[in-house]
Amino acid sequence: MGVSRALGRRLVAALAGAGVGLTGLAAEASVSDPHAPAGAEAAPEGGEERDVIYIHGIRDFYKADETQSLTRTPTSLEDIPQSVVVITRDVMDDQAMTGLGDLVRFVPGVTMGQGEGHRDAPVLRGNLTTSDFFIDGVRDDLQYLRDLYTAERVDVIKGASAVVFGRGTGGGAINRISKTAGGADLTGVDVSLGSYGRGRLGVDISRAGAAGLAYRLNAVLEDSQSYRDEVAVVRAGLAPTLRLELSEASRIDVSAEVFSDERTVDRGVPSLNGRPWAGAARTYFGNPDLSRSTADIATLRAVFSQELSEDLQLRATLAYGDYSKFYSNVFPGGPVSPLTGSVNIAAYSQAADRENRLAQADLIWNADIAGADHLILIGMEAGRQTTANRRVNAAGQVFSLADRGRAYAPDLTLAPAISNQNDLTLFAVLIQDQIALGDQFKAVLGLRWDRFDLAFDDLRPVNADTARTDSFVSPKTGVIYQPGEDLSVYAGWSLAFLPQSGEQFSSLTPTSATLRPERFENTEIGVRWKLSRSLLFSAALYRLDRTNTTAPGAVAGTVALTGSQRSQGLEISLQGQITHGWDLIGALALQEAEITSTTSAAPAGARAPLAPEFSASVWSRFRLADRLDAGLGLIHQADQFASISNAVRLPAYTRLDAALFYELSDALDLQLNIENLADTAYWFSAHNDNNISPGSPLALKLGVSARY
Repeated sequence: MGVSRALGRRLVAALAGAGVGLTGLAAEASVSDPHAPAGAEAAPEGGEERDVIYIHGIRDFYKADETQSLTRTPTSLEDIPQSVVVITRDVMDDQAMTGLGDLVRFVPGVTMGQGEGHRDAPVLRGNLTTSDFFIDGVRDDLQYLRDLYTAERVDVIKGASAVVFGRGTGGGAINRISKTAGGADLTGVDVSLGSYGRGRLGVDISRAGAAGLAYRLNAVLEDSQSYRDEVAVVRAGLAPTLRLELSEASRIDVSAEVFSDERTVDRGVPSLNGRPWAGAARTYFGNPDLSRSTADIATLRAVFSQELSEDLQLRATLAYGDYSKFYSNVFPGGPVSPLTGSVNIAAYSQAADRENRLAQADLIWNADIAGADHLILIGMEAGRQTTANRRVNAAGQVFSLADRGRAYAPDLTLAPAISNQNDLTLFAVLIQDQIALGDQFKAVLGLRWDRFDLAFDDLRPVNADTARTDSFVSPKTGVIYQPGEDLSVYAGWSLAFLPQSGEQFSSLTPTSATLRPERFENTEIGVRWKLSRSLLFSAALYRLDRTNTTAPGAVAGTVALTGSQRSQGLEISLQGQITHGWDLIGALALQEAEITSTTSAAPAGARAPLAPEFSASVWSRFRLADRLDAGLGLIHQADQFASISNAVRLPAYTRLDAALFYELSDALDLQLNIENLADTAYWFSAHNDNNISPGSPLALKLGVSARY
């Protein structure tokens, strides 16, 4: 882990040299805010109200009012005919979240797959993805574990979302919204220490300069051990942003990030008799010294915004990403034998290098057409992605349960089983119309056309070079009825497509090159109800059909596109402030996700993995006394299958969390988070039947935040 440790040392030295103190974000409020603290500065009598910056006591109530993730325009949540859950910075901070695995527990209908211990793998409405990730609407699709240090909020969209995001996004998408320059001046650092050798430092510095220039710098350094034996992570990130106001009508935002993540690949424990092996949660299977993952990411993004007129705006984005990933792992390759107590240990290594060049341009027009208000978006996307993949497989070996392959050193210098380069050129155009039909009815109509040209170069001696061109049209439509100011009822329908080369465009064969893309059709009805200015209730009933999945053909050895899967259910969420000093976020999901027509992976009737029929979570922060708050949370998941085989079942579990928050001064906060307060033994995720993740025993996280 020398690269990340060296980067971390340089980062700490730079911060120390800058004289940075300890952090959080300064908050802004207007004196007209009824929740502003006592002593807020009042507007001069007879004059205009003045914006006042408060360092202490202003919160966002765990709720957002609008998003542009689903429309590419700032849109009130009540005007969106599709399910979206916004996790705000307050929620992330109060629960000491650092990654998406923490975050999705509070999004109904979403779980997180294990991802082999080195990548994000969310399951959205029963559909697993490793590529439907975005930063400010720009695709971020290499397989790695993302950090939340640059995120102001995270929008989790469910259901087919291709009009805005493009290919894939059949189960939904996760869009991280970045912290931006141009706000109030602030300086601060978060320091966190915890059980099992946790250590983390976060920095946030923002300045508004002269001549319309502003900048912001976010940084993170983490060096942590784990409740799992010999599992560790070192990650470091630096993310500067710059805003230049060219005039009152135009500006440029430039952001960059350099991020490194080095960790022990942890693929958990195997199964025994159809259940997770029930030994100590700390027990590692395989050789941790040869189970390593390194991800290095460098990105640069520039956004130009121009108001061409009062009703016409232009936004253009250029993005570049350079991604490098290598991992090797020695892991459980089979169940524990109930007769001999032995376990098979397997191994392989894999490398991927990707370069992304992406461009987006949107023209946004406010128009009055035939007596109705229209917000019309005409967009274009173009890009090129080049990727090199290499994988080496090693022979497995059987070990006793006592040994577990701890010193197993497989030969990972063999000829590669996979070695290829692929070159993807993409182009898309889209049009969307948000229509206000009087005071109570609204509609959203969208259409997108995509074209993908993929050249696949197999570098192995058995050369299987091939190419594939896909083009498809992805529509969406939705209507919204608002009988009152605080109530919104909607119905929505959308389609999305995924080429048969897979999410990472890494598995194109002469056979799959002839097959039509997979198809995702999402239909849902929902309601959003503002119970108060600061509290939002949302509910959605949905059906998501995935078709054109591969299945065995009528002739042995052939492939047909007759496989299908259906996910359907009810999702409910509650977010915001119940009363002053009492914030809450809750989620509940009832879902059924199963194979409806036999696929290459499973027969009809099999349940989709990591899709519990019932899940619920709630977190609440409430004021106990002046300067003292407490938090209490509950996470429950019903039993679920580890894989599509339905051979191994993860038991249901309930986890209790808690927290204490104490304001030492107006500029200094102390926070204690307690995970798994009841010290419950549980298994929360899996990659397959024998890579199952045990949950953490009781763990403490102590954080100090200072701001000025």
